[in-house]
Order: sequence, then structure tokens, then C-alpha cells
Amino acid sequence: MSPSGVLRWGLVGTSGYAERACLPAFAQTESAELVAVASSSPERAAGFAATHAIPAGYGSVDALCADDSVRAVWIASASHQHVEHAHAVIAAGKDVLLEKPTALNAKQGWELVEAAAAAGVRLATGYQARYVPAHQKMRDLIGSGELGTVVALRSLYGMRRTGPPRTWRGEKELARWGVLADIGTHHIDLMRMLIGEVTHATGYTAHQRGFETEDLAVASLRFACGALGTMTVTGSYFRPTTVMEIVCTEGSVIAVDTSPDGQGRATMVRADGTAIDITGETPNSVQAQLATVTAAFLGGDVAYATGDDGARNLEILEMIAP
Repeated sequence: MSPSGVLRWGLVGTSGYAERACLPAFAQTESAELVAVASSSPERAAGFAATHAIPAGYGSVDALCADDSVRAVWIASASHQHVEHAHAVIAAGKDVLLEKPTALNAKQGWELVEAAAAAGVRLATGYQARYVPAHQKMRDLIGSGELGTVVALRSLYGMRRTGPPRTWRGEKELARWGVLADIGTHHIDLMRMLIGEVTHATGYTAHQRGFETEDLAVASLRFACGALGTMTVTGSYFRPTTVMEIVCTEGSVIAVDTSPDGQGRATMVRADGTAIDITGETPNSVQAQLATVTAAFLGGDVAYATGDDGARNLEILEMIAP
């Protein structure tokens, strides 16, 4: 089915991410129109709406949900608010794009999935890496068998955090995890997209800077296909960087600095040593996500990161760091 028309969206959250990532995505997506924003402060919501020419600003999620012009809602609030906000939107009968982590435990994540199914609405999870063309090319090459059997995977995701985590992110009660939920979950989801389901995982975490939430984690993972993998995530890398490498019996694929915005490079290496650039187009991954999810919500037959993916990734986080 081909989607058509324009979907009217509401946005929950007026934080830096909403301004830095969500607003540009709306500006670049013709099929998605941002018509309302909600914040915990009516004044902040009104100011954000006025500054960015958004028709309506509301001081609560319930008020936004009562706006009949809003057909879908992008929830970009703090992690500990995700469950409450998502249940409100689902109960209002609107489709949801929920930022990761969808909840602070897997049980709550699956409850959101069940609630969406019961209400007949779609629930998408904010995993932008799925919409990077280079990652999709890697998945297709692996799936085609051209590179042989998958043997192993290695993942590195490093951010440069020069000070304490912003606001609630360093508090165990509000965030539960640190870099695992902040950045690691993106690569867990990408691994699952590239080579299939994780069956077992374990790991170690460290608090090198003394915060309540971890700033370093290393995990070992076993996949249903028989491959083994490692993942390192840290908030103390000397520069933002990502690496995702899949080693197969007849070659490999590697993506460097393609997370979070999809602007890095990807390479396929054949068994004879020939290296081929497979990067392709490099749209901003947040915008590509919004365009894809909007198409799905309009009825298009397109793949996107679902609520099930969000809940399953929480289960894997709980394996790594209970």
C-alpha cells in the first residue's frame, strides 16, 4: 500500500532533543505536519510553540491528546515519563512514536505493546539507526548470503561527555541505566536488525566518574544465528564515534560513525581483500525515521522499529545490567 496525504503530529517535550532533532525532522518531512506541542509547563509550551510557529502549545499531555487535529504523537520526554505519557496517548486512540527506552523495565514495555494492540493504534520506537541506508545495505548483503555465514560482531559506541549527565540521566531512580539506555540500546537494536535475535547476553558496567548511572558498559552477546558479539559503550570517549562490524566467512561489512545521524561511511570487504564503499545516500536518520514512521501510520507497507522492538531491547538491557 502506498501512503498518501499529510499526518498531523503532536510533540511531547520541549527539551534540547525536541529542538535539536525533532523540529528539523518535521521541517524536512512534507508528509508530517507538527500542529501541537506539550510540556509540563503551560508557559514553556506556549513559548516553544510561539517561537517555532507551532499552532498550539499545551501544559499537559492530556490537553494535547484532547486536540482532535492531532492524529499521532512523538513522545520525546524524559525516560521516566515515557510509560505514563505513552499510555495517555494510546488511550486517546492516537498512534505513537516513543523515544527509547520505552520504559524502565521490560514488563512495562510489553504492557505498552499490549495496550496499543488493544486500542488498535500503532506503537513505534525511536531507533534511528534502522533508517540509515548504509545499515539497510549491510542487512541486505548479510541476508543474501553473499558474504557467507555470519561469524562474529563487534560494536563500539562512544560519546564524549565532559561533565555530569544532564538533569535526570545520572539518577538511578529516574533513568535506571546510563550509557546503556542512552546509546547502547541503539546498537542492540541495530544488531538485531542486521543479524537477528539475541538469545543470551551478559555484561559488566562501571561508574568511572562516580555517577549513579553507569558511564561504561561492555557486553557479550549470543545470537540465534550462532554468531557471537561484543558491545562497548562509554561516555568517556575522546570524540563521538561508532563502529559496527559484522565478520562473515567470505567477507565483512563495517560502518564507522554512522550513528546517531547516519553521516558516516560503510564498507564491504571481500575475502580477496577488495574493499567496496556501500554508504549510499546519507539522509539525516531522525528525518528518515519520521518519514518512514509517518508513511506507516498513514497505511504504508513499510518496515519500522515497533513497540515490540522497544520491549525486546529492554529485555536485553536487563540481561546485561539487571
